[in-house]
Amino acid sequence: MTGLEWISKPTDPDAPGYDARWAAFDLADLCRLYGVRVARAGERVLAVYPPALEPELVAYASELLAEARDFLRQHMDRLPVLEPAAAVEHIMEIMREHPGLRFTRGDDGSRWPLYPKTWTAGQRVTLQSLWLIAGDALDLDDFMEVDA
Repeated sequence: MTGLEWISKPTDPDAPGYDARWAAFDLADLCRLYGVRVARAGERVLAVYPPALEPELVAYASELLAEARDFLRQHMDRLPVLEPAAAVEHIMEIMREHPGLRFTRGDDGSRWPLYPKTWTAGQRVTLQSLWLIAGDALDLDDFMEVDA
């Protein structure tokens, strides 16, 4: 699921927000092709990228999301909600696929990701989005490699 299955092709070039709707339509297509998910977390609209997605595709999807953000905010009720517990599950999946990913505790007790040195910016962006959504729910699960 991409979170954008409900978006249809824009047909009226004179309609307000036509460009933003086209960007959303293109983003939905990119999501279907490459496994990107768009969801809302509170009042934010976020994209969650597969960790191995090429940096150019992450950059392109990010541009489309920026262009489509106003349109998507107008339809927040149609976007799937990404709850903190689900974000933690995604983080755990990524940690299983990428053993070099670890978390450590900050001075205030919060968890901070330590990325593998070989990770691309896109991989970091994906985890950062999930980490922000997960928030305090990170403390409710037993993480592998925490404080190692």
